[in-house]
Amino acid sequence: MAYTLPPGDYCAYLRKSRKDIEAEKSGDEDTYARHERILIDLAKRYGITIKKIYREQPISGEKIKARPEMQELLSDVEDNEWKGVLVVEVERLARGDTMDQGIVAQTFKFSDTLIVTPMRVYDPNNSDDEEYFEFGLFMSRREFKVTTRRLQNGRKGAAEEGRYPGNIAPYGYDRYKLPSKGFSLKPNPQEAPIVQLIFALYTHPDPEQRMGTSRISRHLNEVLQIPTRTNSMWIVATVNGILRNPTYAGFVRWNSRPSVKRRDGISRPRRARKDWNEYKGLHDPLISIETYELALQLLAQNGHTPAPTGKISNPFAGLIRCGYCGGAIVKKPDKKTHDFVLCIKPGCRNVSSYYHLVEDRVLQGLAQWLEAYKASWDNDMFTGSNDQLKLQALQESLKNAEKKRNEIAGQQNELHDLLEKKIYTVEMFLSRSATLADRLSDIEEAIKRTNAEIELEGKRQEARVEIIPQVEHVLSIYKELDDPAQKQALMRSVLSRIVYRKASGGRWSGKEDKFELELTPLIP
Repeated sequence: MAYTLPPGDYCAYLRKSRKDIEAEKSGDEDTYARHERILIDLAKRYGITIKKIYREQPISGEKIKARPEMQELLSDVEDNEWKGVLVVEVERLARGDTMDQGIVAQTFKFSDTLIVTPMRVYDPNNSDDEEYFEFGLFMSRREFKVTTRRLQNGRKGAAEEGRYPGNIAPYGYDRYKLPSKGFSLKPNPQEAPIVQLIFALYTHPDPEQRMGTSRISRHLNEVLQIPTRTNSMWIVATVNGILRNPTYAGFVRWNSRPSVKRRDGISRPRRARKDWNEYKGLHDPLISIETYELALQLLAQNGHTPAPTGKISNPFAGLIRCGYCGGAIVKKPDKKTHDFVLCIKPGCRNVSSYYHLVEDRVLQGLAQWLEAYKASWDNDMFTGSNDQLKLQALQESLKNAEKKRNEIAGQQNELHDLLEKKIYTVEMFLSRSATLADRLSDIEEAIKRTNAEIELEGKRQEARVEIIPQVEHVLSIYKELDDPAQKQALMRSVLSRIVYRKASGGRWSGKEDKFELELTPLIP
């Protein structure tokens, strides 16, 4: 090759396209295995070593937000960890919208990181290469939009003809291939009766014998002991989803949850029935249309007004967890007595408690911890000198590791010289280079750990000075606030976690305050 890559660390990025996945289903070789072979051969021809391979999950989406390996790669590129990134084609890096493509292009440009493909090496700070790179991303995006539009039109057409447009059959049905084209549904012998039972319990002719969605989920879990398709517990949301699904009445729906692009990503909000498209399906219904319409009517009557989006009603939201199952502890209103907290995971044995008792106990626990923490601080006479000695030892360790890293960098340069002088073959160079890369990786990891310890030690020393006045501030003004969002901000400033546990005794048992709390202060 005419182009000589500069020395340094190189990595590879692998991502499957939709076309690759379809080809694999038809019997083609695994895409990652084939692309690995291509990029390793490319590295050999350039005389470089691939130090790390980022493998994106095949289910990743078009947006960077849905691609964790790309997020990690961009973070590492931004930190100048790589001299170049090997990829089978530049389009694999970004096929999302213009904003995502701009993020990729700017990250590589500002870090001066090369993009190495079998066809071309792109230098992001070379105007010609930058133009080729951006044009490749543009064409990739255009191809992606055309493909997506074609697939969506095909799925819409399938729904209009009564075929099932989804990839996964709803509970109660199995998906099967039609003789001509497309898919339809057939009742699942084990699941279909459960769907019919749910509708029967919810729409019972005698209102006194009807079960709500919460009672139905408990009936399935505790009495019938029937798991869901994923072998988990039934919850209210699952039962609600079944009762609202027109598929069971013999219809197929389209555009009920369209993808909506927002600044922070893509969401799929549920639309009202009047806003989606509904067509007569080719499959057999499990219930009558009258039963389905009655279920919708009852759901509308029994529904509650949801809280405004984004409004916080629980100051402990995101902090408090169940001590038995690890699930979320939520705050529930009670107009007759007091608000209460409980674990919402079905089957959990944690017992509910009044919210105001839990809140008071948290404040008491913080006060007790603060008193002990202040006493520990006052009794530690040698904290300052010991902290300084520990910090000096860490800094000396970091200096030694950085010296070793520089030595290995010099040895790597010597390897390149030996390769250029043909004293080493490519195979010998790759072998020796890989050995040095492993040693360098260990040293880099040691440097990273030491830097983390230095940072942690600095935060710890800082926290010991700042945490006392911060907790005192929270305890002094918390009760004066009425806004749950402000209370939550205060709690998050001093606590990282609250664990709630109560084995017995409900809210009317005389054991209302017999619960346990574990508080984890927000300090290193």
